[in-house]
Amino acid sequence: MSSSAPRYRRPAPLYASVADTIPGAPDPSTSTDLAHDSARALLDGVFHSSDPGVVERVVQLAENDGLGDLTTLWSTSPATTLPGALWRLYVLHTWVQRHGVDVVHRYRAGSRTVPGLRYLSGFAEPPEVDQVRRTMDDILRGAFTGDLGLALRRAGAVAMVIAHGTAHLADSDADEERTRQAERLLSTGEELTAAGRRAEAGRLD
Repeated sequence: MSSSAPRYRRPAPLYASVADTIPGAPDPSTSTDLAHDSARALLDGVFHSSDPGVVERVVQLAENDGLGDLTTLWSTSPATTLPGALWRLYVLHTWVQRHGVDVVHRYRAGSRTVPGLRYLSGFAEPPEVDQVRRTMDDILRGAFTGDLGLALRRAGAVAMVIAHGTAHLADSDADEERTRQAERLLSTGEELTAAGRRAEAGRLD
């Protein structure tokens, strides 16, 4: 494994191809307003709800295919907008839930290279699959019930630690596909972090 820091480009957001599998794109003239309105309605509705079941349904929204047309709207929104940030958060959450073993492997490979991000992510050391999945649930839950900015920054830290681990594994195996994955993960991590900072400044609309 090379000791040099991995080099990244700035590619398209993580898993943008997911949106391409959803038919029936909305009219461009209305999609921006719909994206922002739906994202704000979901966030405000959960935040002001006294029913804990509402929170859990939102956490499981993507896993249960409940995003539906909202994913079509949100996936094309800029990263530093509320719908764009929520889309990236949901995609990262779903990936971690579905590929926990691989995520832990990559995370462990990168966690010692970026200790500050490791602490912000909140993953245990050493991370285990069930704990990692629970922590991602907590991060997503926190976006709707607590501090949106902190939740987005924590998700960004998760993505960037995994990006570093993926890059080191790719370097060791001379794996170009993993190198591209690392680039996408880093890009998404940076986007989530930027969105989190905008949320903390009251500028994530």
